[in-house]
Amino acid sequence: MEPEPEMREIRVVGFLGVSDYGLGQLETLIKRYTVAFATAKKKHTAHASGLDTKLEEKLCMVNRIPYLGSVDANSAELVARAGETDLVVIGGYDGILKKPFLEAPRHGVINTHLGLLPLNRGCCPTLWAQLHGLPQGYTTYLVGEAIDHGPSLDRYEAPASLGALRDDNRRVYDALAEAAVGRFAAALKRLESGKALKPCSGPEAYHKKGMPNDGWLSFFWTDEFLLRFSLALDFAPYLPGRTRQEHGDEIFLAILSSEAEPVPAAPAVVPGTVLEVIGQDDLTVKTTEAAVRCRLRKGPMPELGSVLASGRPESDAEGGCAHPIDADFSGKELPLHRYIISEVTAGKKTVRPARGAI
Repeated sequence: MEPEPEMREIRVVGFLGVSDYGLGQLETLIKRYTVAFATAKKKHTAHASGLDTKLEEKLCMVNRIPYLGSVDANSAELVARAGETDLVVIGGYDGILKKPFLEAPRHGVINTHLGLLPLNRGCCPTLWAQLHGLPQGYTTYLVGEAIDHGPSLDRYEAPASLGALRDDNRRVYDALAEAAVGRFAAALKRLESGKALKPCSGPEAYHKKGMPNDGWLSFFWTDEFLLRFSLALDFAPYLPGRTRQEHGDEIFLAILSSEAEPVPAAPAVVPGTVLEVIGQDDLTVKTTEAAVRCRLRKGPMPELGSVLASGRPESDAEGGCAHPIDADFSGKELPLHRYIISEVTAGKKTVRPARGAI
């Protein structure tokens, strides 16, 4: 018979960062353990606006948890604080933790990543899952030195319908956040049980910081990819895809649907031509396949018959974009191959993305 696993005793925990799901996880921690400290993110982000106040006033002050605000978790002070805990939980921290901090808590550091690891590592995992047509989900795991890589406590794959060309990215994020909070207590019990954790194995892909194509739309893309791109970038308070009018004004459009039978127009009408203006907010734009119904989210309504630009501006074309997409890309999903990790050097995985645009 195999020996019984040795229980991991957890009494004191620390908490790093803030997010919608992180606040819910902190509430679970408060019910189970002594929380030695809590921090905000290292840097301010628009989508976490207001959460810092809730963290400080609704959770920390009420429960007498030392609130440290925005800090560098790798500082000597924070490493020392972490060393007085049994476990540190990342609840939306935006800095990369170094080895001294990771090794300070008795049982390490755990994090919840809103992507299925190791295939969807890196920034904005819900966005990239939508663009690649990957399953949505999250992974709660024991943090290692490699980013978003470590043995898992809980790996949840959402129903296939989530994010399937009907949900904007904010809805996807919120659904996964709710599931992550609801299952968090069970993940903690699994850690406490002492049982071996599931290894992080399988095909790996990594997405570095930056928006696909810097957010610029192309009306030479397929109608399905235009819709997919718009939904993936639509994460309140951030805006979806952008384009430019002939005279240079930038506008932001949400793609609502494909119009299989576009408004009759002369054969010479080019993709990007405004075919209809509907009320104050909606318009129909010619595409390479047919047309798309759009909603104006920011900027002036373009005039009927005007042409909206496709792709990134020439001034941006030669540099700066971490994830370029060709203006005439003809796929329905963004290929994953350029994000696959393909080399292992000295025990560390190296990201080797393909050069050039997709």
